Amino acid sequence: MNLADLEILTLDCQATGANPQKEHLLEIGWVQTCAAASVKPETLPVSAYRVGLPADVDIPPAVQRITGITGTDSDQALPATDVWLKLMQAARRVAAADQMEQCPIIIHYSRFEKPFLKHLHTAEHHPEAFPFRIICTHEIAQRLLPGLPRRGLRAVAGYFGHSVPRQRRSGAHAVATAVIWQHFVRQLTAEHGVYDLDQLNSWLKRTRPQSRTGRDYPMQPAIRLNLPDTPGIYRMLRSNGDLLYIGKATSLKQRVNSYFRKKGPHAEHTLEMLSQAANLDVTRTGSALEAAVLESDEIKRHCPPYNVALQTGQRKLVFCSSDLKKCAVKPDKIHCIGPLPEGNPTAAMTTFAAWHQNSRDPAGDDFLQGGYAILGVRQAYAPETDCLADGLALFRCNHRKRLKNPSALRIVAALGRELWAERLKAREKAKSAEATEADEEAPDDQGEESEEAPSWTPEAVARGIEYSIMRGALLIRRARWLCLLSESSLAWEARNAKDRRKIVLLLENGAVGLREELPIEKETPLSAGYTKRIPKRQKIFDVTTYERLRVVTTELRRLVGEERKIELRLNPGTILSGRQLAKLLPWV
Repeated sequence: MNLADLEILTLDCQATGANPQKEHLLEIGWVQTCAAASVKPETLPVSAYRVGLPADVDIPPAVQRITGITGTDSDQALPATDVWLKLMQAARRVAAADQMEQCPIIIHYSRFEKPFLKHLHTAEHHPEAFPFRIICTHEIAQRLLPGLPRRGLRAVAGYFGHSVPRQRRSGAHAVATAVIWQHFVRQLTAEHGVYDLDQLNSWLKRTRPQSRTGRDYPMQPAIRLNLPDTPGIYRMLRSNGDLLYIGKATSLKQRVNSYFRKKGPHAEHTLEMLSQAANLDVTRTGSALEAAVLESDEIKRHCPPYNVALQTGQRKLVFCSSDLKKCAVKPDKIHCIGPLPEGNPTAAMTTFAAWHQNSRDPAGDDFLQGGYAILGVRQAYAPETDCLADGLALFRCNHRKRLKNPSALRIVAALGRELWAERLKAREKAKSAEATEADEEAPDDQGEESEEAPSWTPEAVARGIEYSIMRGALLIRRARWLCLLSESSLAWEARNAKDRRKIVLLLENGAVGLREELPIEKETPLSAGYTKRIPKRQKIFDVTTYERLRVVTTELRRLVGEERKIELRLNPGTILSGRQLAKLLPWV
């Protein structure tokens, strides 16, 4: 039967690991279709089933994160036997339609799924032979798309203009495999004279995957070679117009073309994105700072799949009470410390405040059960209760004098400042010519936790508490700084201007309200909101505003590093110069 008319199943499995002898299936999904079918991917009939796990098996956190499958939805799971029977019924229908003994089953990277399918077949004690004839589209991709930077499912499907959801689910992956199969069948027939399964099998055997001599990108060079040598943002697009990535650039021409060097050092996710990017859209801006602000705002608005760091996601802001024991999502007279990012760093502060309140008494079991939060870690990575108790005692001994202060806020502010000063001093001492901007920045409160559990000792617990306090103090200082920045005017000397001019941005309600260029000697205007008090400024903050002002802060750090002439006006009597900002910025 012609490949285009062949009824097939495309299939995908998700599991707790790669070894079927030790790991367990979580989900199986398949789609029945044929390459000649002119149906849209979203209308393909998908069969996807959760597979029940043994009672003593937990889904690893990393697998939960990438699949979205958790133990909470186990009531929807079916026994593996039931899922296998459903798959066998579908396979028999396909085999009968093709008048074949085995069902043709298409899998992208079948090295993963094939052992699980064989294991299921053996476990069910089926007397007949293995019922599937497996075709691996990854093996075909190695031959048909030898220069594509990456040939994983997401990369190849995106190359053909199909978007694969971020979470790895079997149904969506089976649909993506069907799209890939449809395109490959056309290419095999037109370019290699492969018309049926036997010819495909023969072609796979006599051809070998070509070794990469370079990278062949979907984007035509003409699209990127004539870009302007000016600041702005660029948007990487799939062939179907889907937005993949938004980036900022001091020079659009240099930045975009840097992606396409034949052997440029790129991360895996960047190569996967470049395997799909077929088009480009750019927006010029007057400066690199404005490009950075626009990039942050657009990422929040569109959530491109390959922008992770600046996406809002499920993040929220909170405001703490002055005793640091309670948090609220909106500021008021009680919850007046913030905005602070909701998450481990803020939880560590509130836990520390609870511990400090009861510090005159020995830490009891009730506190120790949740006391791991004082370290800013999840329960899965927490130390044993005895180790935590010993670490708390050691921390108390090391900072006994400081802990006499009844105010948790004052302790966090003072001890955090002291620890951060030590950190800055050590960093300056170790600083080298290769130091990066990221090294100079504060600890990242949005970073992902390591998947490896720390090796806890009482000394490590005490250091962990110190780090949590240092990070908490940083967040409090940053909150105050961002509130001041939200109603300010920023001016810096323009480059390459015919006469000496400065770029002026008026920040109002945490956004750019006005942009203009003025002669360097002219006075910088004030923001209209400079008279607003901090409580009123706090009310305008959401995650987008918070991140926008963090981006402005980062760009200020860059301008200071370039020794540009800068002034930041907070009110009529407070103007910060570049030298003053150089001293202030490492603290926020």
